[in-house]
Amino acid sequence: MAGGAVLEAGRGYRWLGGGQELLDRALVAGLLLDAALSPAPLPLTPQARGRILKTRVQETLLSHLAGRITLDRFHTLILALEQSFAFYFPLISSLLPPAEEQPSSFKAAAPVVADATSASRAVLTEVLAQALERLQKILPHRPQRKLTGPKLQDFLSRTGGAWFRLKDFQEHFAMDRKTAWEYVQKFVDAGLLVHNQGRAAAVRYGLADDFLQVRAGSLRREVAQAISALPSPLAPLVADLLIAGGGEPFWEEEWRPFLPAAYSREIINRLTAAGAILEVVCCRDGQGRLLRLKKRLLQSTLTES
Repeated sequence: MAGGAVLEAGRGYRWLGGGQELLDRALVAGLLLDAALSPAPLPLTPQARGRILKTRVQETLLSHLAGRITLDRFHTLILALEQSFAFYFPLISSLLPPAEEQPSSFKAAAPVVADATSASRAVLTEVLAQALERLQKILPHRPQRKLTGPKLQDFLSRTGGAWFRLKDFQEHFAMDRKTAWEYVQKFVDAGLLVHNQGRAAAVRYGLADDFLQVRAGSLRREVAQAISALPSPLAPLVADLLIAGGGEPFWEEEWRPFLPAAYSREIINRLTAAGAILEVVCCRDGQGRLLRLKKRLLQSTLTES
């Protein structure tokens, strides 16, 4: 069943069975709703949104249940997701505003804007690997440890340099909140991570500038200043998009779907204004302008190459 299949809610379905099957469907429905209500932006098309929601549920099942249930049981839950997705997806989608009207916040530990390609562009992989090798002493040493250097590098690389929550770290490594907090604080103290200085639910963490292709700290400040007249949640969203791109040029029409429709034109105009953050490389019919970050916002090793 295709992840993007959309049927009229409830049509053509008769649920059979009960007991464990009923509980499996309830679990799938709850996880789909939780994935749909995530603050991470979703694509505009129903097919793409469906694929991403299904992937989020699969990742959640894997991160929470791997090693705790049998492989057969895991396959049963995946089958329940496949069988019921086309029934639940229209119901859940009807609860959400259109994609362009969703809250403009960004969560990256389940990388959405920063996909696998852009995430790899954003992070200085070799520099990060060397740093993690030096930090082995603060990683757990148990034989069956959940947190290892390679696993941590994969998690941090997949963020694409964007902010992530303590909950994202906790759930990814399937550990309790206290243990997750202790490790994150160790990584902050070691200079691997930085804190956004938020409080309570607004706390976020991210890779330090030394491990990114762009000067993330400076970029965040300049973005906040450039679009200060716009709603405040837009600044971290825009900054995370630019950081995740790793300083690579991009066509504005390809970037626009990730921005709220009501503000996308003004955001791009402000970022490309004289002396601002982006410069125009060239123009092309159908794609608009090819844009890239100003050199001052790239790491010196990149500007010298």
